[in-house]
Amino acid sequence: MSDEDLIDYLFDVLDPADRSLVAARLNADPSATARLERLRATVAPVLTAARTEREDAPEPRPGLALRTLARVAQHVVEHEPRKSEPAPSDLAVATFLREFASSPPTEIEFGSGTRAKVPADRTRTAPPVTDGPDPQSGRRLRIDLIVAAGIAFLGFGLISSGIVKARQQQRVYACQNNLRTLHNGLAGYADSDPQGRYPQIGTAAHPTADTFATSLSDQGHLPAGYRPGCPASADYIAYAYTLGFRAPNDEILGLRRPDALAPAGEEHDLMPISGDFPTANAAPGAGPVSPHAGCMNVLFVGGNVRTTTSPFVGPGGDDIYRNLFGQVSAGANRSDAVLGRPGDRP
Repeated sequence: MSDEDLIDYLFDVLDPADRSLVAARLNADPSATARLERLRATVAPVLTAARTEREDAPEPRPGLALRTLARVAQHVVEHEPRKSEPAPSDLAVATFLREFASSPPTEIEFGSGTRAKVPADRTRTAPPVTDGPDPQSGRRLRIDLIVAAGIAFLGFGLISSGIVKARQQQRVYACQNNLRTLHNGLAGYADSDPQGRYPQIGTAAHPTADTFATSLSDQGHLPAGYRPGCPASADYIAYAYTLGFRAPNDEILGLRRPDALAPAGEEHDLMPISGDFPTANAAPGAGPVSPHAGCMNVLFVGGNVRTTTSPFVGPGGDDIYRNLFGQVSAGANRSDAVLGRPGDRP
């Protein structure tokens, strides 16, 4: 693995497939991990600046378009060619040339009184006379500059919009990859649990939704330094996590690993287990919202990650942030999916 690959990994410019390959190589090769840390220390200032710019993309200031066009117009007015006023001697010469052009003389008198005839075949039409620059040229120049400035501004706006969209999409991809890594840790935890259950919320050790990752980290199911939240956010934003469901005897249970031999109605691959916080429109109440503005990434038990703008992506169109009673609490039954934010309890 080259240093260029590691640098691209650090600056998060790889596509999801290549980034997954690099991450797998780092997990399997301690020497590559050591090289990555050395590079991270070397480019730390640049990396910090790039992360800040990526997470908080600057928006054009209000009125930038009008100020730009006004500045261009001012520059044109100050630098356009001016019509020069002819000197008195120039006016006399211009008058003579006009008269010469309208009726060419047959004789020319010199200062000594000597006269000379001008042959008829030697007379020439005088060139067009002008008193200064064409006043229309400055006007055309000004119009051309204003049109060019407008085109340049339009192009700048299109490019800026494309950059913002690309950065937003890159943040979504980064969080999707982080959720896939989280699924690997959850799967490892379920494999080691006698009943095949994922970390359960509501216990003395993990009372709220934001404590689920502690079990994974304590048992070594997550990579060193892994943060259970969106890594492309300016501030650390954790992921929402399942609050479990209530059994018929009112006992709160956590989700289990899907079993193909389990009876119908048991846990299945399409049950949401974690994801981004809800968007402002989908949030069931006050609290942190998705860092992706209008969309959310949702992780399902089967390992699939889906980007959605609607919270109704649970089994049968279930709202994944509220139970069947519209509450932020454990699901009313095994198929009622509810993801809780930090501080939420079953």
